[in-house]
Amino acid sequence: MIALPGVLIAFALMFLSDCLKMFGRHKTANASFFSGLLLLLVSSVFALFSGERFLVAWPLRVILLVLAAFMAVLEIVSLFVALPAKETYLSQKPVDLVDTGMYALCRHPGALWLTTLYLMLSLGLGSTGLLWTGLLASMLNILYVLFQDTVVFPRMIPDYAEYKKRTPFVIPSRESIKNAFAAKRL
Repeated sequence: MIALPGVLIAFALMFLSDCLKMFGRHKTANASFFSGLLLLLVSSVFALFSGERFLVAWPLRVILLVLAAFMAVLEIVSLFVALPAKETYLSQKPVDLVDTGMYALCRHPGALWLTTLYLMLSLGLGSTGLLWTGLLASMLNILYVLFQDTVVFPRMIPDYAEYKKRTPFVIPSRESIKNAFAAKRL
């Protein structure tokens, strides 16, 4: 299955991106990050058309695809709206800590939405290829955000250590859900 090596390379490029940023190579890091995102998207499309198919009843299919669309919106919002996209991905200056809205919910909401997106989309479309690709991407994404959480962000984002003490890693808590909605910025 050609999609799986593409997913591995995509996350390798994203890991490389963060390593390059730590060494001040922002332009190269940005190119590496966006190349990784593009490769992940292309690999996912390939996965959709590979592997076996399974039947899904149309009412369930509709529900799963609506949920997948909602997860896609949450993923885009968490990565490119809740975080100021230009400062986060294109600036060469240190980024400010964002700890409101989705980032009060958990430190890595994108990891939560990505896993759910892959699951809903693969089940809704009846694609085993996308299901396996999503499983691999989700596991690699957890390793990626763990690397960011322990190595990259503590060095690059002021006050990140305090943020880690008050906000869950990926799975929201009752308290973090209240904090996220109290800020009224999801």
